[in-house]
Amino acid sequence: MEYEVAVPLAGFESECTFVYEKIDNFFSSIKSESSGIELRMMNFDSLKNIDFDLPDWFIEQLDIKDVNDISVYFIFVLQSPATNSVVNLFAPVILNNKNHKMGQIQLKLDEVKLETLENILCG
Repeated sequence: MEYEVAVPLAGFESECTFVYEKIDNFFSSIKSESSGIELRMMNFDSLKNIDFDLPDWFIEQLDIKDVNDISVYFIFVLQSPATNSVVNLFAPVILNNKNHKMGQIQLKLDEVKLETLENILCG
């Protein structure tokens, strides 16, 4: 499914569209048809105890009408060995599944309500 970039992704500001593909219940990917760049993402639901608010300007850019219309993902960088892999918790990618707009929001540490990594993963 193709999504129009309404708020650019950090490092990929020239990308206008991405094609979304679900891999499994935890992971998905987005791929640019123009450059071939592919990013893996972890589903927000696979993490525990993370809470943040979207600013009004971001909601307007993605034309979000209902929270149930969006999906939240975190970019996941797979490394070898797997223990070196990282998830960017401070720059979620938001997909509006209703109008197929997407964007990335940069959060500040004090905007993300979480305690420790152990709480995130273990609940």
